[in-house]
Amino acid sequence: MMKKFLIFLAVLLFVAAGPAFALTTPQTKYFSGIPSMSGSLAFDQFDTHGGIWVLDSVKVTLNLQTSGGELRLDNDSDNPASGNFEFGAKGSISSSDVPLLNSSYIAIPGTVNAYHSGSFNLAANVGDIGGDYDSSPPDGMLYTGGIETDSKFGFVGSGLWASYQGTGTYDIDYEVLQWLNYGSIGGIEYAVTPVTANGNVEVIYEYHVVPEPMTIGLLAMGGMALIRRKTAK
Repeated sequence: MMKKFLIFLAVLLFVAAGPAFALTTPQTKYFSGIPSMSGSLAFDQFDTHGGIWVLDSVKVTLNLQTSGGELRLDNDSDNPASGNFEFGAKGSISSSDVPLLNSSYIAIPGTVNAYHSGSFNLAANVGDIGGDYDSSPPDGMLYTGGIETDSKFGFVGSGLWASYQGTGTYDIDYEVLQWLNYGSIGGIEYAVTPVTANGNVEVIYEYHVVPEPMTIGLLAMGGMALIRRKTAK
Protein backbone atom coordinates (compact mmCIF):
# COMPACT_ATOMS: atom_id res chain seq x y z
CA MET A 1 0.00 0.00 0.00
CA MET A 2 2.84 2.40 0.83
CA LYS A 3 4.42 1.76 -2.56
CA LYS A 4 1.15 2.65 -4.31
CA PHE A 5 0.80 5.80 -2.25
CA LEU A 6 4.34 6.90 -3.06
CA ILE A 7 3.71 6.37 -6.78
CA PHE A 8 0.47 8.35 -6.53
CA LEU A 9 2.22 11.16 -4.64
CA ALA A 10 4.97 11.34 -7.24
CA VAL A 11 2.40 11.67 -10.03
CA LEU A 12 0.53 14.34 -8.04
CA LEU A 13 3.68 16.38 -7.53
CA PHE A 14 4.52 16.11 -11.24
CA VAL A 15 1.09 17.42 -12.22
CA ALA A 16 1.29 20.24 -9.68
CA ALA A 17 4.80 21.26 -10.73
CA GLY A 18 4.05 22.11 -14.34
CA PRO A 19 1.45 22.27 -17.11
CA ALA A 20 0.42 19.25 -19.13
CA PHE A 21 0.13 21.59 -22.15
CA ALA A 22 0.50 25.30 -22.91
CA LEU A 23 -2.49 27.60 -22.85
CA THR A 24 -2.76 30.79 -24.90
CA THR A 25 -4.75 34.02 -24.77
CA PRO A 26 -4.61 35.88 -28.11
CA GLN A 27 -5.70 39.46 -28.76
CA THR A 28 -5.89 40.99 -32.24
CA LYS A 29 -6.56 44.67 -32.94
CA TYR A 30 -7.11 46.01 -36.47
CA PHE A 31 -6.39 49.21 -38.36
CA SER A 32 -6.99 50.45 -41.92
CA GLY A 33 -6.77 53.61 -44.00
CA ILE A 34 -4.65 55.57 -46.44
CA PRO A 35 -0.99 56.11 -45.47
CA SER A 36 0.44 58.07 -43.88
CA MET A 37 -1.58 57.18 -40.77
CA SER A 38 -1.13 56.38 -37.11
CA GLY A 39 -3.16 55.48 -34.03
CA SER A 40 -3.33 53.60 -30.74
CA LEU A 41 -4.66 50.11 -30.05
CA ALA A 42 -5.71 49.02 -26.53
CA PHE A 43 -4.82 45.56 -25.20
CA ASP A 44 -5.77 43.81 -21.96
CA GLN A 45 -3.04 42.99 -19.49
CA PHE A 46 -2.44 39.38 -18.50
CA ASP A 47 -4.49 38.55 -15.40
CA THR A 48 -2.55 36.16 -13.18
CA HIS A 49 -5.68 35.34 -11.13
CA GLY A 50 -3.74 35.80 -7.91
CA GLY A 51 -0.70 33.93 -9.17
CA ILE A 52 -2.56 30.82 -10.33
CA TRP A 53 -1.98 31.68 -14.01
CA VAL A 54 1.74 31.87 -14.72
CA LEU A 55 2.99 33.72 -17.80
CA ASP A 56 5.40 31.80 -20.04
CA SER A 57 5.81 34.11 -23.05
CA VAL A 58 4.55 37.31 -24.70
CA LYS A 59 4.53 37.22 -28.50
CA VAL A 60 3.87 40.41 -30.49
CA THR A 61 3.11 40.32 -34.24
CA LEU A 62 2.59 43.13 -36.76
CA ASN A 63 0.77 42.29 -40.02
CA LEU A 64 0.42 44.77 -42.90
CA GLN A 65 -1.26 44.53 -46.30
CA THR A 66 -1.34 47.16 -49.05
CA SER A 67 -3.33 47.20 -52.28
CA GLY A 68 -3.94 49.40 -55.31
CA GLY A 69 -2.40 52.79 -55.75
CA GLU A 70 -0.64 54.19 -58.79
CA LEU A 71 2.89 55.37 -59.52
CA ARG A 72 3.71 57.66 -62.45
CA LEU A 73 7.26 58.27 -63.59
CA ASP A 74 8.10 60.89 -66.23
CA ASN A 75 11.63 61.34 -67.54
CA ASP A 76 12.21 65.01 -68.42
CA SER A 77 15.94 64.49 -68.84
CA ASP A 78 17.78 64.54 -72.16
CA ASN A 79 19.22 61.14 -71.25
CA PRO A 80 17.54 57.73 -70.89
CA ALA A 81 16.96 56.50 -67.35
CA SER A 82 16.61 53.02 -65.91
CA GLY A 83 16.49 51.49 -62.45
CA ASN A 84 14.26 49.87 -59.87
CA PHE A 85 11.35 51.24 -57.86
CA GLU A 86 9.58 50.42 -54.58
CA PHE A 87 6.10 51.77 -53.99
CA GLY A 88 3.67 51.15 -51.12
CA ALA A 89 3.93 51.52 -47.35
CA LYS A 90 6.01 50.62 -44.31
CA GLY A 91 4.61 49.91 -40.88
CA SER A 92 5.96 49.88 -37.33
CA ILE A 93 4.72 49.85 -33.75
CA SER A 94 5.83 51.43 -30.49
CA SER A 95 4.50 51.92 -26.97
CA SER A 96 5.01 54.22 -24.02
CA ASP A 97 3.10 51.78 -21.76
CA VAL A 98 4.97 48.50 -22.30
CA PRO A 99 8.47 47.63 -23.56
CA LEU A 100 8.60 46.12 -27.05
CA LEU A 101 12.04 44.58 -26.59
CA ASN A 102 13.35 41.03 -26.70
CA SER A 103 15.71 39.44 -24.18
CA SER A 104 18.66 41.19 -25.89
CA TYR A 105 16.85 44.55 -25.60
CA ILE A 106 16.39 44.76 -29.36
CA ALA A 107 13.16 46.36 -30.57
CA ILE A 108 10.46 43.96 -31.76
CA PRO A 109 8.88 43.04 -34.05
CA GLY A 110 10.63 45.41 -36.50
CA THR A 111 9.47 47.30 -39.58
CA VAL A 112 7.16 45.56 -42.05
CA ASN A 113 7.54 46.43 -45.72
CA ALA A 114 4.40 45.99 -47.81
CA TYR A 115 5.37 47.61 -51.08
CA HIS A 116 5.30 46.86 -54.79
CA SER A 117 8.63 46.63 -56.59
CA GLY A 118 9.72 46.54 -60.20
CA SER A 119 12.03 48.07 -62.78
CA PHE A 120 11.77 50.90 -65.29
CA ASN A 121 13.54 51.77 -68.53
CA LEU A 122 12.59 55.24 -69.75
CA ALA A 123 13.69 56.91 -72.94
CA ALA A 124 14.99 60.47 -72.96
CA ASN A 125 12.37 63.20 -72.86
CA VAL A 126 10.27 63.26 -76.03
CA GLY A 127 9.01 66.80 -75.71
CA ASP A 128 6.70 67.09 -72.68
CA ILE A 129 7.31 69.85 -70.19
CA GLY A 130 8.25 69.76 -66.53
CA GLY A 131 5.40 69.48 -64.06
CA ASP A 132 2.99 67.61 -66.32
CA TYR A 133 3.81 64.14 -64.90
CA ASP A 134 3.10 62.56 -68.28
CA SER A 135 3.30 58.78 -67.82
CA SER A 136 2.95 58.00 -71.52
CA PRO A 137 5.76 55.86 -72.97
CA PRO A 138 8.49 55.81 -74.07
CA ASP A 139 9.72 58.41 -71.57
CA GLY A 140 7.01 57.72 -68.97
CA MET A 141 5.58 54.81 -67.00
CA LEU A 142 2.35 54.05 -65.14
CA TYR A 143 2.33 51.28 -62.53
CA THR A 144 -0.92 50.11 -60.90
CA GLY A 145 -0.36 48.22 -57.68
CA GLY A 146 -1.70 44.83 -56.66
CA ILE A 147 -1.69 43.28 -53.19
CA GLU A 148 1.44 43.11 -51.05
CA THR A 149 1.78 41.73 -47.52
CA ASP A 150 4.43 41.49 -44.83
CA SER A 151 4.47 40.20 -41.27
CA LYS A 152 6.99 40.13 -38.42
CA PHE A 153 6.89 38.94 -34.83
CA GLY A 154 9.03 38.86 -31.73
CA PHE A 155 8.98 37.71 -28.09
CA VAL A 156 9.18 40.20 -25.23
CA GLY A 157 12.07 39.46 -22.87
CA SER A 158 10.91 37.69 -19.70
CA GLY A 159 12.50 40.33 -17.49
CA LEU A 160 10.20 42.94 -19.04
CA TRP A 161 6.82 41.32 -18.42
CA ALA A 162 5.82 43.34 -15.33
CA SER A 163 3.89 46.02 -17.22
CA TYR A 164 2.08 43.36 -19.28
CA GLN A 165 0.56 41.81 -16.15
CA GLY A 166 -2.44 43.10 -14.22
CA THR A 167 -6.14 43.70 -14.76
CA GLY A 168 -5.95 46.94 -16.74
CA THR A 169 -5.04 47.83 -20.31
CA TYR A 170 -2.08 49.24 -22.22
CA ASP A 171 -1.71 50.92 -25.62
CA ILE A 172 0.41 49.92 -28.59
CA ASP A 173 0.83 52.66 -31.19
CA TYR A 174 1.02 51.89 -34.90
CA GLU A 175 2.38 54.03 -37.72
CA VAL A 176 2.04 53.30 -41.44
CA LEU A 177 3.96 55.60 -43.78
CA GLN A 178 3.88 55.95 -47.56
CA TRP A 179 6.98 54.57 -49.19
CA LEU A 180 8.54 55.40 -52.56
CA ASN A 181 12.07 54.77 -53.77
CA TYR A 182 13.15 55.05 -57.41
CA GLY A 183 16.80 55.80 -56.80
CA SER A 184 16.31 59.58 -56.85
CA ILE A 185 17.54 59.68 -60.44
CA GLY A 186 17.84 63.27 -61.61
CA GLY A 187 15.37 64.51 -64.21
CA ILE A 188 12.59 62.05 -63.27
CA GLU A 189 9.30 63.48 -62.02
CA TYR A 190 6.88 61.29 -60.10
CA ALA A 191 3.25 61.38 -59.00
CA VAL A 192 1.60 58.93 -56.63
CA THR A 193 -1.92 57.80 -55.79
CA PRO A 194 -1.36 56.21 -52.37
CA VAL A 195 -2.04 52.56 -51.67
CA THR A 196 -4.77 51.44 -49.29
CA ALA A 197 -3.42 49.79 -46.15
CA ASN A 198 -4.90 47.50 -43.55
CA GLY A 199 -3.40 45.30 -40.90
CA ASN A 200 -3.38 44.26 -37.29
CA VAL A 201 -1.31 43.91 -34.16
CA GLU A 202 -1.57 40.61 -32.30
CA VAL A 203 -0.45 39.92 -28.74
CA ILE A 204 -0.42 36.31 -27.55
CA TYR A 205 0.12 35.34 -23.91
CA GLU A 206 1.28 31.75 -23.40
CA TYR A 207 0.82 30.54 -19.84
CA HIS A 208 0.18 27.59 -17.57
CA VAL A 209 -2.07 27.11 -14.55
CA VAL A 210 -0.70 26.14 -11.14
CA PRO A 211 -3.18 24.19 -8.97
CA GLU A 212 -4.12 25.92 -5.72
CA PRO A 213 -2.80 24.31 -2.48
CA MET A 214 -6.37 23.43 -1.50
CA THR A 215 -6.86 21.62 -4.81
CA ILE A 216 -3.64 19.65 -4.33
CA GLY A 217 -4.73 18.74 -0.81
CA LEU A 218 -8.11 17.49 -2.01
CA LEU A 219 -6.46 15.40 -4.69
CA ALA A 220 -4.11 13.88 -2.12
CA MET A 221 -6.99 13.09 0.25
CA GLY A 222 -8.91 11.51 -2.60
CA GLY A 223 -5.93 9.38 -3.54
CA MET A 224 -5.44 8.17 0.03
CA ALA A 225 -9.12 7.34 0.33
CA LEU A 226 -8.91 5.35 -2.89
CA ILE A 227 -5.93 3.40 -1.61
CA ARG A 228 -7.74 2.63 1.70
CA ARG A 229 -10.82 1.42 -0.22
CA LYS A 230 -8.75 -0.92 -2.35
CA THR A 231 -6.85 -2.20 0.74
CA ALA A 232 -10.12 -2.87 2.61
CA LYS A 233 -11.22 -5.14 -0.24
